[in-house]
Amino acid sequence: MEEKKLIDFQPEWGKLVLKAQDYESLNSAERVWFNVQNLIQSVDNGGLISYYYNSDGDYLADCMQDLLSIGAPQIVDLLRKINELFPNGKPSRDIEGRNKIISSWEDGKYDGLLEELDSKFYHHEEDLENLLTNHIMRNRLAGED
Repeated sequence: MEEKKLIDFQPEWGKLVLKAQDYESLNSAERVWFNVQNLIQSVDNGGLISYYYNSDGDYLADCMQDLLSIGAPQIVDLLRKINELFPNGKPSRDIEGRNKIISSWEDGKYDGLLEELDSKFYHHEEDLENLLTNHIMRNRLAGED
């Protein structure tokens, strides 16, 4: 049997994104997929900080729990390091609050740290995608072809 990749689940992902317009309607397995794949996509489109300055960051606490639930504590550690850049180590649960803090950072002040954390994320990204793919298949969130 050919090994599945996240890209293989695009039709089901599209349906999940539609369902997630009512985030509370997601069951726990769906929530894991939604949060972890959104994190991966955000990072791929602009680094870890892009997760924070986009609306996906509203679900940061859930995402961190979900990452732990699939066995990705190293990714949670990267997010914790970014969280420490926010007052009291707690990014706001809303996009405006997070962006207000991010925009107050002195230009370039955290660039080196963020680049280092991005590099570590990219080093683990394939493993993270495999963990997520296994979660999707184990929980039968996508049809069998």
